[in-house]
Amino acid sequence: FAGAAGAQGLDASFFLRPPAEVAQDLFQKMVGLKPDDGDSILRAGLSYWDKGQRAPAEDYFARALKASPKSYKIPLRIGTAYLKKGESAKAEEMIQQAIQIKPKEENLYLEAGLAYLQAGQSAKAEEMFAKVYQLDPNDEENYLDIGYEYLKAGRADKAAESFEKAFKLKPDRYRSFIHTAVAYLEAGQEKKAWETYDRAVAVKPKEENIPLWMAMACLKKGQTAKAEELFAKVVQLDPKDEDNYLDMAEVYADRGEASKVEELVGKAVSYAPKKKNVLLRSGLAFLKAGQAAKAEEYISRSFQAAPDDEDLYVDAGLAFLEKGNTQKAAELFSRGISLKPKKEKLYLKIGQAYVKKI
Repeated sequence: FAGAAGAQGLDASFFLRPPAEVAQDLFQKMVGLKPDDGDSILRAGLSYWDKGQRAPAEDYFARALKASPKSYKIPLRIGTAYLKKGESAKAEEMIQQAIQIKPKEENLYLEAGLAYLQAGQSAKAEEMFAKVYQLDPNDEENYLDIGYEYLKAGRADKAAESFEKAFKLKPDRYRSFIHTAVAYLEAGQEKKAWETYDRAVAVKPKEENIPLWMAMACLKKGQTAKAEELFAKVVQLDPKDEDNYLDMAEVYADRGEASKVEELVGKAVSYAPKKKNVLLRSGLAFLKAGQAAKAEEYISRSFQAAPDDEDLYVDAGLAFLEKGNTQKAAELFSRGISLKPKKEKLYLKIGQAYVKKI
């Protein structure tokens, strides 16, 4: 795994310091490379905010607003961040600032409305949703997103109303039905889930993603027998799609079922033995399932398949960091950055991971 950092890269020891120092220095490097990228600066701030680190978060919020003063997304997302912490006055101020920048942007009102609903402010949410419908009454995605949030909030009646509007607008879009079926299953509404699943199948009977996504949802709910029954349909529809096997392997990995991970990874790799992302995903699934030796074998194979792909090293490093293997993570981050020392997104991604370790 180890690789010497290039002249412009960072030595592994850089990443073995206290997480707060590592994150701070990575974000500074990111800003130095792209000082006008308000979105990345904001994301750095939000990672601090989610961790309860208010002072550095607000510093980055201010810098993001200054870097991209014409972006409605920055004040909007700062506003929704304050809303999540119950700071309604500050949230309202920032959301109104976003509206002044782009008053006819439907996604602005949608995102704000969803955040108000999550915060339990139904009246404000509905005010925002009314604006969404006024600006674009025919976008089924808006009705679906609103329906999903109502479902999470326990408002099944409002959710069903939104879903039916979406289905009426695009009655032949199977994704709308299957995503809604999964949402119902996650909310514990089994009857509604399977009724909506059947509607998805009726729209596109030979679409493998329909049973695949429902199988994954069943597995996450602990409904193993049902998940395996559905996955058998997936394999019947397309026995050689390696990603389907990996999608299921990753859910089994979350459950710590190493033997199922090995079985599914074996299938996936047999169909794509030299595909870098297949090998990396396989290794990361083994890592999550607690199979360190297998993980290292497949991750090494992914590097052999694409030795100059910086994202492979960084993504593997993130997984090792999450598992607590800071030494291996540091070596991989050093290697990844040495390959693309001016790619600011690498510093952001790694920095966000270290903030979580503070």
